[in-house]
Amino acid sequence: MDRIVISGVEYRVEVNWNAIVAYLEASGRDDVRSLIDLSSIKPSDFAGLLAAAINEGERLEGRESRFTAEEIGAEADFTVMSEFIQIFVRQTTPKGDGGKKE
Repeated sequence: MDRIVISGVEYRVEVNWNAIVAYLEASGRDDVRSLIDLSSIKPSDFAGLLAAAINEGERLEGRESRFTAEEIGAEADFTVMSEFIQIFVRQTTPKGDGGKKE
């Protein structure tokens, strides 16, 4: 479980399908392809992604969280966003051999 600290408070961060769908809905998008290549994600997208990932992580912990992209953007600094990008990459990178057989 990944966690991130914002303004002295620790939150669980989960970039699962629920978080991705919540981000797409909040941003008015309907295409997950823009999230597949990290270099195509705009810096302004990361606040919304982090908000959705915190909201989902906290839901899984049994706590209520309703952060918006604007709230995260106001509270998060460059260090927090850098940590989140690492978490995002780790949680969205396929694990294992992808079904390849030798």
